[in-house]
Amino acid sequence: MNHGIDLRLMTYFVCLAEELHFGRAAERLGISQAPLSQQIKLLEQRLGTLLFHRTTRTVRLTSAGETFLWHAQDVLDNVERAIAHTRSISGETTGRIVVGGVQTSLSRYLPPIIAAYRKAWPAVIVEVVPLGTAEQLKTLESGKINVAFIRPTEQTGFMRMERLTSEGFVAAVYRSHPLAKKEQIGLTDFAGEPMIGYAPVLGASYSGVVLDSLRQVGVHPKVVQECRHTLSVLTLVAAGAGIAIVPSWVQYTEWPDLIFRPLPSLPRSIDLAIAWPTGETSRIVLDFVDIARKHCQGISS
Repeated sequence: MNHGIDLRLMTYFVCLAEELHFGRAAERLGISQAPLSQQIKLLEQRLGTLLFHRTTRTVRLTSAGETFLWHAQDVLDNVERAIAHTRSISGETTGRIVVGGVQTSLSRYLPPIIAAYRKAWPAVIVEVVPLGTAEQLKTLESGKINVAFIRPTEQTGFMRMERLTSEGFVAAVYRSHPLAKKEQIGLTDFAGEPMIGYAPVLGASYSGVVLDSLRQVGVHPKVVQECRHTLSVLTLVAAGAGIAIVPSWVQYTEWPDLIFRPLPSLPRSIDLAIAWPTGETSRIVLDFVDIARKHCQGISS
């Protein structure tokens, strides 16, 4: 059904919703305030509801406006992706891809991958979205991201997945903890210590490896709190709530109150995988996957 709402009206609305100021929005759009105001009123008439509360001093979204903003941004993003995908298939070298990533990919792997990709595709815009594995699977299936850097999970029909690399573990202790003075920390050092552990998270089954390894050396973990994200674990460790065993990528981040020590007795069982849509034909997407594959092999070695 055609309600007379086109992309131009949506673009005007989103711009005003971001600026919440008619003058600034009109300047961004390259028009004067009067036609912008007229177009917003026309949009409200066609929707049958107010999108903005207006006073002489302020402009703010109504509840309906907040809802429409979410949908309008989604529509405009999908149009951008459709244009980029179509251009890439037709042989054009411009476009845009959206890449999702878990924390380790953002801090260690994606920077050199994107740097290499930009040399090959200088006119393609790469948007990076930090998301957990479960969120990435949803957005990859819906088409909101083109490439996902995830923890391996079950293969599904909507995507192709390939393991890129594996990493091990380190011990994380707060700086004033007695263990921080030791150059080497072993699994038996965790005996009797309060530990910050992991709650069950899709793709992050390595917490089971940690617990099993501790039990094998006779240590029964004293887990005082569980978290769903490594950054949450590190925050609690830095606060002195306990110590933890975490993925080794944390060594490449800055935590002034934390000390990290390697745990070579634990296996390299934390996998990073790349996923992309089944049947993908876009050259700019498939080349990103290929570059990621090559660079992860180099980083791992």
